[in-house]
Amino acid sequence: MKKKIITFSCLLLISSLAAFFFGACDKDTDCYVEVTVIDQDTNLPISGAFVKIDIDNSYVNAEGYTNANGRFDAVFKAPAIFNVVATYETGYDEIYTPEDWFCYREGHNTIRLKEGEVVKTTVIVESTVHQVMRTK
Repeated sequence: MKKKIITFSCLLLISSLAAFFFGACDKDTDCYVEVTVIDQDTNLPISGAFVKIDIDNSYVNAEGYTNANGRFDAVFKAPAIFNVVATYETGYDEIYTPEDWFCYREGHNTIRLKEGEVVKTTVIVESTVHQVMRTK
C-alpha cells in the first residue's frame, strides 16, 4: 500500500512539473498598441481620424479609423519601432470646391513595441490645415 502511495505521489509530482514547464513556453509574444488621437485646438479625442502605423512605408503596417473615443488599436507579431501618423479631414477653403481639394490636419509620433506588452501612445493633431489636390 505504501509503495502505491509513493508511486502515485511521484507520478503526480512529475505531471505537475511537466505541466508547469510546458505551460511556461506559451508566453504571449504579440505586441499591442493603443493610439489615442487628440485635437490640439480642443484637447478632445478625435473620432474618425485615419491612423497609419508603419516602419518607413514598409509592408509591415496597420491602419484604420479611430473609434468614438478617438482610439485605434493594433497587434503586431514582433517588436519594432514604428511611425504613427494620424490624419483628420477638415473643411475646405471657400476658394476651391470640395471636389478639387482635400484639406486635412495631421499629427505624428513614434512608438517602440515590446513583446507581450501594451504600448499606449497619444498623437496630437496639429492646428495647421494642409491642402492637396484630389486625384481624379
